[in-house]
This record gives sequence, structure tokens and C-alpha cells, in this order.
Amino acid sequence: MKKFAVEDVLASYNRLAGEIVPDYESLAFEEIHPAALDLLPPAPAVILDVGAGTGRDAAWLARHGHEVVAVEPSRELRLGGQELHDSSAITWIDDCLPDLSLVCESGSAFDLIWLSAMWMHVPPDDRARAFRTLASLLKPDSSMMFSLRLGPLPPERPMAPVSADEIRELARERGLEVVRASHHADAAGRPEISWDMVWLRATQA
Repeated sequence: MKKFAVEDVLASYNRLAGEIVPDYESLAFEEIHPAALDLLPPAPAVILDVGAGTGRDAAWLARHGHEVVAVEPSRELRLGGQELHDSSAITWIDDCLPDLSLVCESGSAFDLIWLSAMWMHVPPDDRARAFRTLASLLKPDSSMMFSLRLGPLPPERPMAPVSADEIRELARERGLEVVRASHHADAAGRPEISWDMVWLRATQA
């Protein structure tokens, strides 16, 4: 596995945005996240969507009564998402892991942190710090969802392997409980790709 930096990830998404946006938008939220639907908090909740991409998930959550902070550091994806999903319930922020500096400076805390298909883009050496940042933004008795891409790593987009076991260990270190871990096929029908969903909960302080 070749080492990469966040800047490499952003460069690839800015370059490929024209292909990625229609692909992402062609799939419905319910198709991609069936294992998480019954775990979503009741509306209105304050949700942080990290790596929001085209805003597909943020828009669905906003339509269902939630207030969403959509973090997307790729300029092309962020601008595309803002154009596609113009909603007063979505606040777009140019920020990124491992530090989420702007989000942390805002003093906000969240009922749910949503990480769909983005953890593989966090360089492995940054993941412990990134997880600490995420955990610090959770309200008591709140949740965090990871959707993890499993399968061959594409050469055109920098990624590193991910696993549910890694998330379990990071959660244990921060005192978060694993509520559900599930495995499912790729919603786009790619036979070589599958997904793990891991739902974590922060216990009441």
C-alpha cells in the first residue's frame, strides 16, 4: 500500500468529481444504508456528516427533519453538493480529519456523527487522532456510524484498508459501545466490493 496524504485524496476527488457526482446521486439513501435506518435518532437531531461528498445523505437527513453540518474538503464535490441540495437545514463546511479544526472551534456537539465511505481515505497514521477528534464532538448518549468499504483499492483514488475490528478497537479505547456491526453487498452491484456498517454509541456521562 502506497502512503498518501489528505491532499492527495482531495486532488483525486476534485479531478474525478464529474464522474463521481452522478454515480453517488444515482443511489438512494435507503439502498446504501439499510442496516442503519432503525438506529437513526428521532428528529430533530443535530448530525455531523463527515466527508459529505455530493450531499446525498445530508439531503435525506435534512428532509427527515434533522439539522446537518456537512463537512466536505473537496471543493468540486462541495460546490456540486450545494447546488444539488440547497437546503436551509444543511450547513456546508470546508474542513477535514484528523482535526476538523473549524467544527471543533465552533463548539458544537452532535447527536450523530455520520461517516459514510470516507474512513478509507484517512491515512492510517492519522486514524487514532481522527477518532479522538470525532469522539470529542459527541453529545452524551449519542452515536457514530461508520460505513466501511471492503475490497480492492482503486488506483485512481488514494485509500487504505479498513475493518470493523479497527473501529471496535478505537471505540474501546474511547469508551464507546458497539451497538451493531453488519456486513452487506455493494448497492451498486460491484461483486468485488462489500461494506461493513459499524454503529457506535457514547454512554451517558
